[in-house]
Amino acid sequence: MERGIWVSGTGAASGPRDECVVTIGAEVRRPAAAAALAAAGESLEGMRRVLLEAGVAEGALSTSGVSLSPVYAEYPTVAGFQAAVQLAATTRDIAAVGRLLGEVVAAGGDAARVHDVAFRHADPTALQARARAAAWADARDRATQLAELAGRSLGEVLAVDESTGGHRPPGPMRMAAMESTAAVALDSGEGSVAVTLRVGWSLL
Repeated sequence: MERGIWVSGTGAASGPRDECVVTIGAEVRRPAAAAALAAAGESLEGMRRVLLEAGVAEGALSTSGVSLSPVYAEYPTVAGFQAAVQLAATTRDIAAVGRLLGEVVAAGGDAARVHDVAFRHADPTALQARARAAAWADARDRATQLAELAGRSLGEVLAVDESTGGHRPPGPMRMAAMESTAAVALDSGEGSVAVTLRVGWSLL
């Protein structure tokens, strides 16, 4: 490490989340494997149509999981098969997410599942810039105080190292099919971005 003062400064910035990623799925059990997979696919297709009709772009939909496994009455006797498929949908229409979830689950029937509802910032660049500025100010204040305590003053910056982080919303929300298309009350809240700067200054 070069001679001088090395400090870590931290900063954070918050703002409303403006994008939501919803992961939905269908889970079905049938006596035959092909029938289970077909039924799960049919349920998910109904849910997918609702998303598209609501204005979610096809490019904002992506398959996030497919599974097929035997269900045993008593091993190794197979009693049937369970199939599950998942679809992730991204939307910027935050206000409509609760209503859309109700419509999607109603379309999927009893096979419908909601695995995750994650709110986030579509573009955290501005928040990162604010957090970075706050971290720099914090680092410089710390270094200035240390230099003064040592009877010195800050010289040139020797190096800067940055690390970033963020806060995620609560974890997965799972539920069985709803009895109606009533909206689910959801709050996107605010999300924050944190930046830590490790900065070194020479001493004068």
